[in-house]
Amino acid sequence: MIIRKALAAMAAAGLLSAALVACGDDGDDGGTTNAAGLTGAPITVQVFTSLNSVTPHTESYEGAQAAAAAVNASGGINGRPLEVEVCDAGETDTPAKAIACARDLVADRDVIAEVGDFQAFQEQTNTILNEAGVPNIGPPPQSQSVLNSPNSFPLSGSEGAAIATVLADAGATDIQVAYTNVAQAAAAVQFNTAALQKGRGLTIKGGIPIDVTATDLTPAVTRGADGDAVALAMMPTHFAAWLTTTQAGDYDQKLAASSSVLRPETLEALGDKADGVLVASGLPLVASDQEGIVRYRDEMARYQPGKKLDQVGLQGWLGTWAFAQVARTIDGDITRESVLAAFGNLTDFNVFGLLPEGFNTTRPFTDLPRMPRLFNSQIIEGIVKDGKVEQTSDGYIPIFTRP
Repeated sequence: MIIRKALAAMAAAGLLSAALVACGDDGDDGGTTNAAGLTGAPITVQVFTSLNSVTPHTESYEGAQAAAAAVNASGGINGRPLEVEVCDAGETDTPAKAIACARDLVADRDVIAEVGDFQAFQEQTNTILNEAGVPNIGPPPQSQSVLNSPNSFPLSGSEGAAIATVLADAGATDIQVAYTNVAQAAAAVQFNTAALQKGRGLTIKGGIPIDVTATDLTPAVTRGADGDAVALAMMPTHFAAWLTTTQAGDYDQKLAASSSVLRPETLEALGDKADGVLVASGLPLVASDQEGIVRYRDEMARYQPGKKLDQVGLQGWLGTWAFAQVARTIDGDITRESVLAAFGNLTDFNVFGLLPEGFNTTRPFTDLPRMPRLFNSQIIEGIVKDGKVEQTSDGYIPIFTRP
């Protein structure tokens, strides 16, 4: 019953990475270079993210641009260029712009799919895309719509469900969840409870809400000291404040966070204060030497030089390459309908080794209810060391079954 109730809250389980970390760009509304020599009308996809926000975060779009440039340099999609556009999904206070992005995409039949979604209102936007039969490739698995709708094809594991799992795997048994007190992050308590109970046989001790405007986290950190570990489901400013408070006091709890929240600039500002924080990631970490990660770094260096490398950018890059690889197999017109059909019939699919072995979209996920489209039910584990996130697991670790 606990698990079922927890998953009923999944519509709010966006968990920070998109709900609290605003995204951004310089306002460029699309276009991809390196299409010389390709013929025919461009095949167009679009990224939803937040432009010109308080904390600009452009990586998903930049990663998608790098992937499309590499696709075009390798022949495009059956000789046609791939083009990436971006739509401003607005700030996190209102879904109006995000909803407008979805409606505009639906109305523009030249846009085949959304890729690399990274914004706060996934539930609303994917509901609109699904009703119109628009494929959504590589969205984070963080809403009821994405986890249940036939138009969605999440590729990454659910790192938001696994922050406590990483702590348990490090030996913690008395785990709390501290969260920024908005609906998306508050669901972290229920979501981690479900995953931890099913996958590791443990329960969450409790939740520690933190007001959005809070700057002094001493009371929350003191509550966290009641256990041996705290899963930090919070926005970057609260994450930084928590670590600063723990460094100033006598606290020795294990801490863990989602990889999407550990922005390079956040870690740089914290210095050694973040060292030792455990990390849950839905994809291999961008500092690893895994084949696909090396390719991601190389293509970013070539086509988006000087831009940040992080898990959000990797997501946009991966979603774009996945779209291209599947589109190249389509015999006939590349349309929303043909892309949906092709993605719905993937067996043993992978993209440069970034997905778990045997990734399959034809078998619904049945370990827990109401999550049939969690095609990747595993995570990568890591740790912050010397101000950078390092991968500690050899590969993927199951979330919902005991390893």
